[in-house]
Amino acid sequence: MRTKRAFPELDLGFLGQRIEESLAGISDALTYTDKPLVIQFSGGKDSMVMLDLTRSVTDNYVCSYMKSGIDLPGSVEFAISSARSLGKELLISEPKEHKGDFYERLAQFRKFPTVRGMWCQRDLKVRPQQKMLNRMFGSGNFMKLVGVRRSESARRMIIYKRGVFVRPDNQVGGAYNYYPILHWTDDDIINYLEMKGLPISGLYKKYSVSGCYWCPFYQPSIYEKILVGEPGLLDRVIDWEKELGPSVGNYIYLGDIKDRLVQCKVGESVNQ
Repeated sequence: MRTKRAFPELDLGFLGQRIEESLAGISDALTYTDKPLVIQFSGGKDSMVMLDLTRSVTDNYVCSYMKSGIDLPGSVEFAISSARSLGKELLISEPKEHKGDFYERLAQFRKFPTVRGMWCQRDLKVRPQQKMLNRMFGSGNFMKLVGVRRSESARRMIIYKRGVFVRPDNQVGGAYNYYPILHWTDDDIINYLEMKGLPISGLYKKYSVSGCYWCPFYQPSIYEKILVGEPGLLDRVIDWEKELGPSVGNYIYLGDIKDRLVQCKVGESVNQ
C-alpha cells in the first residue's frame, strides 16, 4: 500500500490537499477487502468528517458505533441521528456480545483500565464489534476507518511518527485499521465541518468530549464538567474507587473531585 505524504501543519490553505490525500486513502482501502469499509462512527467531529469523505468515494461502507455501556447521555442518540442525516443507518455493537459490561469486567479484572492497559477499548468495543461484523458479513479481512489524528496529543505524535496509514488491528484477527485523516489538524476538522455544514454534538460544548463518561485519557477538568452536568453519573465509579483505588491519572480520586465541587457549591451558597 502506498503511503501518502504528510502536508505541513497549516489550516485552511492546505485543507484541499488534505481532502485529496484522504479521498485517495479511502480509495486505497477499498482494494484490500471484499467487505464493506467499516467507519468507526461515534458521532464525534473526526468520525463525522470520515463519513462525509467516504460517502463521496463509495457506497460500499457501513457506519458502526461501538457502544461501551458507559456512554454519555445523548451520545448514542446523536450518533444515530447524524449518521441517518448523511444517509446511513448505524450498526451498534453492545459489550454483552463479548464478556459483559464495564462494571462486570471491572469486577473480574479488579483494576481500572489505564492508558497503557486499555482493556475497556478491547473488551467493551473492539471485540464485541468484530463479533457483530462477523455475524453480519462473515469472517474475512475487514478494513476499519479510524479517526485517529497525530496532532491530537504528543503521545499520538510518537505512536504514529512514521505516518503509516494502515496497521493490523492487534486486538482482533482479520481486521485492519486505516487512518484517512491521520495528518489533519484541529483547524482542518473544524474548517471542513463548517464548510460542509455538518453537525457537531452539543456534548463537546458541555464536556469537551462526546463519548464515554469515564476514560483513562480524561483529565480532571473533563470530570469536573461531567460531575456538574450529570451529578450522579459517576457515582458507581466512585463506589468502585473505594475498593480499587483512584480511577483518574496521577492517582486522583473521582470522589475527591466531586467532594471539592460540592464544597465549592456550599461555599458559594453561604457567601450569597
